[in-house]
Formats: sequence, C-alpha cells, structure tokens
Amino acid sequence: MITVSSTLMALQDAAAALLAADAFFSGQASVNGKAVPIVTEKKTEIITQIQTCLGSVGICALILTPTFEFHNNLISDLDGWAYMTVTFYEDTPVNQGLSGTGINAIVLAERALCVLHCAPHGVQTGPIGGGEASNCFLGISKPIEMLSEGPPLQYNVSFQAHVQLNATYQ
Repeated sequence: MITVSSTLMALQDAAAALLAADAFFSGQASVNGKAVPIVTEKKTEIITQIQTCLGSVGICALILTPTFEFHNNLISDLDGWAYMTVTFYEDTPVNQGLSGTGINAIVLAERALCVLHCAPHGVQTGPIGGGEASNCFLGISKPIEMLSEGPPLQYNVSFQAHVQLNATYQ
C-alpha cells in the first residue's frame, strides 16, 4: 500500500486537531452542547457540507489547505511560508436559535487566533532555523477579516508557518 504525505496537508490536519480540542469548538462552550463543525478543504462537496452545517447548527469552520511562498525562489531549497486560512460561516438566526451553538462567528474567529497563534503545529518540515517561529502557526499582521455580512456571515482568520516542503510516498 502506498502512503502519500504532504507538509501542507499535515498543517491543515494539525490546525483542525488543535481547534477541535478547544472548548469553544468541542461543544463544551455551546449552549446546545454540540461541537462547531470543522470542514477541511480536502473533503469532497465542501459547499454541501457548509450548507448542511449552517442548516443544522448555524455555524462552521472551513480550514483551507495552505498555500506556499518561497523565502527565496532563486535558490535551490524548498523553505518558505505556508499560508493557511480558517473561514467561519454563520447563519445567525439558526446559530443564535434553539438548535445553534450560540457562539458568534466573530467570537470563534478570535478564539481560533488565540488557539493557533504561536501554537506548535508538530509537522516535521526539515531544518528551517531555530526558535519558536520555526515550528508554530503565526497569525499574519492583519489576521481577522470580515468577508461578508451575510447571509451567511463570513470571517477569515489567516496564519503563516515556516516550512520546508517534503511531499513523500512510501
């Protein structure tokens, strides 16, 4: 059996795991006791999944697979910045109603920044320097943006991480 791994997909998985373990996302802080659904881009039918989440609990998080930018594209190493965005969608009437979590999208956006900024991602990316910044998610300089007043309400929270690309198969 062939196993394929990707630094960028591993970062996406790490972010999803860190958020899912947090009380704001796991259901502990929800008025209905339900977890905030976390959708990852690699799953099929993303739009359908988002619409299903909005119809059931009124909110969800979408973690896009990170993009990549070289630190220096004129040299032969694969070091660079991985950029990752977590998008929050909220159907406010559903989310603030009886079936919703009661946690506003802006609160989740802020919480995602609190959880992920400077959090070690645990992804093996190769030697890319020392210090805290070489193995953590870092919020970009303007990390939280409102994209749409809705419906659905939409916020993006963006991060970067130093990485060395190393897609492999076994």
